[in-house]
Amino acid sequence: MATIFLSYRRTDSPQACRIYDWLVRRFGEDDVFMDVATIPIAVSFSDFIRQAIADSRLMLILIGARWLERIGEDDDPVRAEVETAIAHKIPLLPLLIGNTAMPDPDQLPASIRTMAFRNAVIVGVSRDFHTHMQALLPKIESILGRLAGHSLVMDDPDVIQRACGSVIGFLKEAYARTGIAEWDVVWEVVGPRDFVKSNQLHVTLFLHRLVRLEALLELHFILSFWGYFAVSDHRLAGWVIRQLERHPAIPFALDVNGGEAVAVDLKIRPSDEDPRQIWTMITNEPLRLSLAYVATIDPLREAAGHVPRP
Repeated sequence: MATIFLSYRRTDSPQACRIYDWLVRRFGEDDVFMDVATIPIAVSFSDFIRQAIADSRLMLILIGARWLERIGEDDDPVRAEVETAIAHKIPLLPLLIGNTAMPDPDQLPASIRTMAFRNAVIVGVSRDFHTHMQALLPKIESILGRLAGHSLVMDDPDVIQRACGSVIGFLKEAYARTGIAEWDVVWEVVGPRDFVKSNQLHVTLFLHRLVRLEALLELHFILSFWGYFAVSDHRLAGWVIRQLERHPAIPFALDVNGGEAVAVDLKIRPSDEDPRQIWTMITNEPLRLSLAYVATIDPLREAAGHVPRP
């Protein structure tokens, strides 16, 4: 199930959809739950919702101008969602739409009154929406980071190095099979001192950020193209985009308990970070065409059947 559960009223659907799109771009579709986007057909709606909340790590409660209208009714689905989250001790983060005020404790049923004492975040509906969402995402990262406990990912001390190598290795092997025949390309993982490339066509991976979100680990990286002419950069970038769209998950194995391999998928998706800004923070070299991606290792989802050795 998803890490983040988005609770909202149908009257606030337009804003909920905008927020959902931002969350998906940042955390990935698998880790954000919104009922209309996630619930499969032919299942019990209420049972699926309850289980999704129990399995989540954070509930975002979207509060608009009419949010309080039905909250006192016993059969209010939004009230039931919040009650379920509180029962399972899921952290709550209220999101106030525009000028909506945070409900007072005496406006809420006793079963959810504790949410009135949570710090809320304002999310505007106009031009300030993007600014508010840019401020919200790090807050969510921080909450999920604080919840992080033991994870199989961190049992592998070389996981970061090997994950970067797996991404560039996958592209190298795929290029050998299906790449642009007339061009020999060097594929490598680089650090900030390795940015000057000459004499040969290169595609480099630079890891610029790590994020621990609950049990999973995110690797934020850019792929940069070092061609002789624009045509080589453009064609290689197009080839890479196509490969990663066709293969959003590549095989990977965690090395835990002194050599025990646990197979997982390394999931790769485009990042909403601007590679030009990343470039200027890490090198003074002239800007090269670059693509920003996020690779995610999620042992809870992919290695759920693994039982650690005693």
